[in-house]
Amino acid sequence: MELLSVRSSLVRLSVQLLLFLSVHTILITAQTPGGVVIRIDCGGFTDFTNQFNESWIADAYYTGGSVSSVSDPGNFVQEQERTIRYFPISLGKKHCYVVPVPTGRYFIRMFFVYDNYDHKSTTPSFDVSVEGTVVFSWRSPWADDIAMRGAYSDLHAFVEDGFATVCLYSWATDSPLLGALEILQVDNLSYDAVSTGQEVILVNYGRITAGNSSFGAGLSNDTELGGRAWEIDTSFSTTPKLLITTTEPIRNTNVAPNYFPERLFQSARVAPTNLSMSYNFTVDSSLDYMLWFHFAEFEPSISGPGQRVFNITVNEDVIFTEVDVFKLAGNYAALSLNYTYSNLTDTNLVVTFEPVIGEPLICGMEVLAILEVEIGTDSREAAAMQQLKTSLQVPDRMGWNGDPCSPSSWDAWEGVSCTLDNEVNALVIMRLDLSNQGLKGYISDQITQLKYLTFMNFSNNDISGSIPSGLGGGALESVDLSTNSLTGIIPDSLGASQLTRVLLNQNLLTGLVPEALYSIGVRGGFINLSQNQGLCGVPSLPTCPHFWEDSGLSAGAKAGIVLASLVGAAVFLFLVCFCIRKRNSEDDYNFGLPHQLAMRHKRYMLYRATLQSNNEDSHMMRVSPGKYGFSSTMNAL
Repeated sequence: MELLSVRSSLVRLSVQLLLFLSVHTILITAQTPGGVVIRIDCGGFTDFTNQFNESWIADAYYTGGSVSSVSDPGNFVQEQERTIRYFPISLGKKHCYVVPVPTGRYFIRMFFVYDNYDHKSTTPSFDVSVEGTVVFSWRSPWADDIAMRGAYSDLHAFVEDGFATVCLYSWATDSPLLGALEILQVDNLSYDAVSTGQEVILVNYGRITAGNSSFGAGLSNDTELGGRAWEIDTSFSTTPKLLITTTEPIRNTNVAPNYFPERLFQSARVAPTNLSMSYNFTVDSSLDYMLWFHFAEFEPSISGPGQRVFNITVNEDVIFTEVDVFKLAGNYAALSLNYTYSNLTDTNLVVTFEPVIGEPLICGMEVLAILEVEIGTDSREAAAMQQLKTSLQVPDRMGWNGDPCSPSSWDAWEGVSCTLDNEVNALVIMRLDLSNQGLKGYISDQITQLKYLTFMNFSNNDISGSIPSGLGGGALESVDLSTNSLTGIIPDSLGASQLTRVLLNQNLLTGLVPEALYSIGVRGGFINLSQNQGLCGVPSLPTCPHFWEDSGLSAGAKAGIVLASLVGAAVFLFLVCFCIRKRNSEDDYNFGLPHQLAMRHKRYMLYRATLQSNNEDSHMMRVSPGKYGFSSTMNAL
């Protein structure tokens, strides 16, 4: 494996060191100053807790990909090392883990392993970014031991948007992969954050203990509140040295902001009499490095200041002179010094401890590359792009994950072109070319937030819904929405003066074409409105009925519709009332409220009594007509 930009020295860890990392999601309160730890077993299906009482959840927070097991799970003691999530190129070049976390500083560690999981015997080439900045570059072929056993890499980074984002990007047609991911919140002031600021990422190139074994998170039960693993120093130095240890307590350990563990200061390497001792780290010469040196004076023969004094050099440059640990911290007390080293001329960073008085001593060291965080996409435009991704149902194969524009060394989202805007000091969207992508759904009105967009081509898809009001403003010069299923009217904004090309043909648009849009063609631009049967009002299209105006129905037409509706409603109510009254007068019974039914019953009884009385009178007339002098004609009546 060749790491072209940033490489963690943890890739040289022994098999025992590779046991330490576990990955899943858990909240830790007793062991973690920051309170939040997220461990993800990439490719895993179940939650578990290991022998160090570290808890993990099954794979989560990924944007896509597939899962697999390593070829020989028996070679891996830790459960989280036996599965991976990989990302085939058919699912897009860029995929991410997007993990919700509070704003703050985080220790992030990853496990990478190949172990011929795909039976192709070819390790993949890919990049890894954190918060939009490339931190690791894996290139084929990997070293055999790393390919078979895996390697861990870690860093410190600030998260400002509530999501820790780790992305993997394929080179050529290779499938990126990840075996485990751990995200642990640390003190915001850790590792001299006051001096470096929040816009840097510290990548581990070497974290060593001058002891007789590796220890730390996932390696031992020693308290390590920073979540770090400390590798034994034997592979970093070939100069003679002695090991001294103590079981006595060491003051000033496990304290804010760095929470360096006590065990780190209970062992030390000491140079032989009158000799120097050196350590060699392989680094990227293009970067600057933050170097941390950890000391504790616990040797019984040193009883006061001035008895052990030494210089520290890096590549023969003296960075600390006459270091006297006893004078600076006393005995049985932790002391940590740091220095930023720049302007390397090669990939070797050699640290040497040179005696002044007595024999030099060291308990541990850290070599951290300083990476400037890359400029990302403007937050408003990034949010708008996420809305477009959802509304247009962008397929996974297009790789619309993470930041739309960064890292700058990667391609932006497929179909997206970006540029740097110096005024906002952020990347902005300049072009969207999404033609023939099988898009469905609708165009989110958030597209109008892309103020720097100059070119937009959504043609030959199956996008429905209306054209967002306001589309066409800003810097937009060319719009192609042809051959979709768009409905509704054309907004006036598509007649903006800076537009030179607007293609809306082969849709389902209706209504009057805005005069400003038609004028684009008149002033030398190009428009195409054909095959929209509902459009009208400009040459080559049908004449609009009088009730249409630029934005749809005219005010008069709307008023006429309202008036006609009122008249119609009045006529309808009149007919209903007439029918009810007629029905009440003819029917014996009608449904109504109780008091209405009672009145109708009284009228009915009176009506029956009248009928009965008339019938009796008529009968009397018929039986004795002659008595009263009525004729038969009258009887007939």
